Amino acid sequence: MRARPLSRSVAPRLQRTVDTLAEHQTATAAACFSLLVLVYLWPALVGGGVLTPAALLYAFAPWAAAAPPDLHQYDNLLLSDVPMSYLPWDGLARELLHAGTFPAWNPHAFAGTPLWANASVAWLSPFSLPLWILTLNYGLGVAAAAKLWLAGFGTYLLARELRLGFWAGMLAGVAFALCSFNVVWLSHGAHVSAAAMLPWLLWLTERIVRRGRPADGPLLGAVVAVTQLSGHPGTQLHVLAFTFLYAAVRLIAEREFARRDRLVRIATVGAALGAGTLAAAVVLLPAQLAASGTAGEVARRGGASGMPGSTLSADALRAILLPDWWGRPSEGVIAGPGNYNERALYAGAIAAILGMAALISPDGWRRKAPFVALGAVGLAVAFDVAPVRDAVNALPLFDHVQNQRLLLWFLLGVAILAAFGLDRLLKGKHRVQAWSVLCLSALAVVATIGDADLAGGDLGRALRRMTDRFAADTTGSLALASVLRWGLLAAALTAIWLAFQRRRRPMLVGAAIVALAAVDMVTFASGYQPIGPEEKVIPPRTPAIAYLQRYADESRIVGTEYTLASDWSTHYGLRDVRGYDAPQPSLRFFRLWSVLNTAQEGWAPFDLAGISPESTRVLGMLGAGHVVTRPGTALHEERGSLLRKVYDGNDATVYRNELVAPRALVARRVVLAADEDEEFAAVLDPAFDPRTTIVVGADDVGGDRSATELASSGTARVVDEGNAHVTLQTETDSRALVLIDDAWAPGWKVTIDGVAARAVRADFVLRAVVVPPGRHEVRWSYVVPGLRTGLLVSAAGVAVLLAWGAVAWRRRQR
Repeated sequence: MRARPLSRSVAPRLQRTVDTLAEHQTATAAACFSLLVLVYLWPALVGGGVLTPAALLYAFAPWAAAAPPDLHQYDNLLLSDVPMSYLPWDGLARELLHAGTFPAWNPHAFAGTPLWANASVAWLSPFSLPLWILTLNYGLGVAAAAKLWLAGFGTYLLARELRLGFWAGMLAGVAFALCSFNVVWLSHGAHVSAAAMLPWLLWLTERIVRRGRPADGPLLGAVVAVTQLSGHPGTQLHVLAFTFLYAAVRLIAEREFARRDRLVRIATVGAALGAGTLAAAVVLLPAQLAASGTAGEVARRGGASGMPGSTLSADALRAILLPDWWGRPSEGVIAGPGNYNERALYAGAIAAILGMAALISPDGWRRKAPFVALGAVGLAVAFDVAPVRDAVNALPLFDHVQNQRLLLWFLLGVAILAAFGLDRLLKGKHRVQAWSVLCLSALAVVATIGDADLAGGDLGRALRRMTDRFAADTTGSLALASVLRWGLLAAALTAIWLAFQRRRRPMLVGAAIVALAAVDMVTFASGYQPIGPEEKVIPPRTPAIAYLQRYADESRIVGTEYTLASDWSTHYGLRDVRGYDAPQPSLRFFRLWSVLNTAQEGWAPFDLAGISPESTRVLGMLGAGHVVTRPGTALHEERGSLLRKVYDGNDATVYRNELVAPRALVARRVVLAADEDEEFAAVLDPAFDPRTTIVVGADDVGGDRSATELASSGTARVVDEGNAHVTLQTETDSRALVLIDDAWAPGWKVTIDGVAARAVRADFVLRAVVVPPGRHEVRWSYVVPGLRTGLLVSAAGVAVLLAWGAVAWRRRQR
C-alpha cells in the first residue's frame, strides 16, 4: 500500500492522514474490518436489536396468536436449530454459571441429559465470554462481531504472510469474513467460532513453513486450543485437517528446503496440533464419551450421508456467482437443491472473478497450490464426486461428521485466490486473464437465463427486489433479480478496470475494488440473520406457559408437533421429554421414541406427531404430566379418560396425563426381563402401569431374585434437588425397588445413607436402586464422565505449550 501525493487541492491534513494509514497498514486493516463488522451488525451492536431467529417460533402454538404483523422481517425457518437448541443452551448455561453451579446436567430435555458434555455450548471458548458476562441478548451480537472480525483480520494476515499486497489482503479478509459459511451459521455460534480460527491457524503454519521459527509452534498450539474449545466437532475437524494438509502441501511444493528441514517443520505443526488438542481435553473428552453410542452419533456415521444437504447437484454450482437464484429462506422462499445453508458457497462475485483469474495465471503456484487442491477436495465432497467423497467419508473421524461442510475449504480458497488475482492485477500483470474470466463469467450468467422460468412482469418484480428483498414472488423474478445484481457488480468492476488502464493509481483502484467487494458481501449477508427488537423477536410468555409453570416441579411436559418447541421450554423453567441436545439421547431412548413417532430421525429435534394409547403410557412413564397441543385440539375424544383437558385458551390446549408416574416411585409390582427386547416389550405392554410398576433387567438386580422380593408398599419423595444431585427420603416395609423418574446415563452414582449402592437401569431408560426396609436417605449424584481425566490432560497440554514457549523465548533472546 503506497500512497501517492493527492491533488494540491486536498488539504495537507488529509494527506498526512493518508500517509499515516499507509505507514501503519496492520492497524489500518484492523480498523477497516472493525468498520465492516460494525456496518453489518449495527442493529445488534448499536441499534438495540437482538441477533436471533427466535421469531420463527411464532409459527407454532402457543405463540401463533401473538405474532407481530411484520413478523416476516425477522423470520428464517431454516435457522430453527437456534431457538430449539443453541439459544436455550446458552441461556441455561449462563443461568447456572451466574448461580455458581457447575453445569454438569440438563434436566430440561430428554428426561435429563448431559450438559457439560454438550460441546456446542463452547463453555471455555473466548467467544462465549460475552454471553456469560454481558446480557445474553447483547452478548449474542458482540460474540458474532468478534468472530467475523477475527475471520477477516486473520485472512488479511495470512494473505500478507503469503507476500501479497495490502489491498489483496483486504479483499481476502472481506470475502472470507462474510462468506456464506460464516453468514448462514452465525447465530448458531459454535460453527463460526471454529471457522474464524482457520486463517489464524494457516497464518502461523505459513510462518513455520517459510521461516521455521520455533516460537511460532506454541502460538499455533494456543490457537489450536481455542479452536478445539470453540464447540462444533465437525467444523473443528475440518479446520484442523485443513491446517495439517496445508503444511504438507506447502512443504512438498517448496523445493528449496532440505528433507530434514521439511520433517522438522511438519513435525512442529503436528506437535502444535497435538498439544493444543490436549489442552482442550477438559471439554473434548467428556463430549466424546457422552456422544458415543447415541442416536446423533449413529446418524452421522459414514459422513452423515443421509442428512439433508449431504450432497449437492451440479445446479448448485451457480451459487458461486448467483447465491439467490432460487431465493432465500429469510424471504420466505425455500427452494433449490438441498437447503440454502448447506448449498451456499458464496465468497463474493468480485472474489470469484479475481480468484478464477488467479487460477489461470502461471505464477505463484507454490503458494496457491494448497488452496486450489484443498478447495477442490471440499467442492468434490459436497457435490458427490464419488471417489473423493467416499475416500474422505472413510477416514477416521471424518466418518462421524457432516462432510458436505467442507465447502468451508472452498470458500477460503476463493478468498485467497482472489487476493492473488488482485495483487497481480494491481502490479500490471495478468490483465488478459482477468478480462477473459470476466467475459466468460458474463457469458455463463447470461446462459443461465435460459433455465429461468420467466413470465410476464418478472422484470418489474426483479427490479423492485433490488430495493425490497420481499418483492419478488416468482421463480423467474428471483432468478432475474440475482442476475441483475451480478450484472451491476460486474459493470462496476469493469468500470474500475477501465479507469485503471487510463490512470495507473493502484492504491485508488485497490481501494475501489475492495470497497465494491465489501458492498457485495454486506448486501449478500444483510437480512439472512434476523436482527430485531427484543419485544418482536423473542416470543412472550403466554397464559398456557404460565399455567404449565405452576406444575413445573411436579412433572414434565410434552408438545405435539412443534407446539412449545422442546428446548425453548427451558427458557421458562419447564422440563420436557423431547429435546434436540448434543449429544442426542441413547439408542434405547431413540428406540422408545420411535414408537411415539415412527418417522423420527436421530439427528432431528425429537417430535411427537400425535397421541395413541401406547404413547400416553410411555409419556407417563417418562414423567410427562401435561400434553400441550394447538388450540382446539380434542385429544380427550381419542383417548377417553387417560387425558383430561385442564386448560383451553386461544394460545394452546393443555391436557393432564392421568398415567403420569410420580417423581419418585416405590414399586408395587416389578417385572423382571431377561434382555433388552423383553424390557422394551414390557414397557409397551397394555398391562404396564407406570404409576405402580417398574420393569428391570433380571441380571441388574441379581438373577436369583424374584419380582416379589423387590415389590413393597411404602413411600418415596424428593427432599432436595440440584443440577447434578437428587435426594430421596424412602420408607418401605421390605426390600424394595425405588425409581427416580430421570434418565439413566453413565456418571450417575447412588448412595443409601451415605453408603455406595448399585445403580439400576429401570423402565428401559430410567434409573432405580434397591433399598433395604425401613427409612433411608437415597442420594443420586452425577459426575461428568471423563471430566477429571480431561482436566489432568488439559493441564498437561497447557504445561507443554508453556514450556515450549519458554524455551523458544529463551532461544530467541540468545
